[in-house]
Amino acid sequence: MEKEIQRMKTHILIYEGFAHFEVMLASYLMKTAGDIVTVGVEGTPVASYEGFQLIPHLKLGEIDPREIDVFLVPGGDAAELEGCGKLHELLAELDRRKKIVGGICSGTLQLAKAGILKNRKYTTTLDTAAHAEFEPQHYIDRNTVTDGNVITAKAAGYVDFALELGTLAGIYKDEADYRETIDFFKYFKS
Repeated sequence: MEKEIQRMKTHILIYEGFAHFEVMLASYLMKTAGDIVTVGVEGTPVASYEGFQLIPHLKLGEIDPREIDVFLVPGGDAAELEGCGKLHELLAELDRRKKIVGGICSGTLQLAKAGILKNRKYTTTLDTAAHAEFEPQHYIDRNTVTDGNVITAKAAGYVDFALELGTLAGIYKDEADYRETIDFFKYFKS
């Protein structure tokens, strides 16, 4: 018997210079289970690293944490996020509420700045010694690491990140659906 998939809202942070490819597959898979909502620091259009122009659905100040099931922070040129207290407060609140929070590549630094990687296993593309917010003793050298409701990934782990996010969110109908998704997106089998 197939399980019924719960409808979810996945929020994805977009900012000037964010790496769109890192969350493209994750957003595709999460769309099968609900809505994708893009969030900007402000409500102004941004350009991804790849050159896509996007207009966020919401800005950080308009978000109600109770309406978020999943929140993803992609990597990229995060200069716009420096000192972004609203983002760090939101991430900490989502963690307190046990919502799924994900960071990939340099997006993991925002999770660390929010304090949600404290005493948690994680991975990142960044040099952990160069950022005091990281606890190097909890770093694991893998493409993707999940610890509770928090998922982190290296940039090259974007496929594993998306697949693991789907598992954490419970979007697969059954084991066959999960295996089929892995075969298609990771091994290019149809």
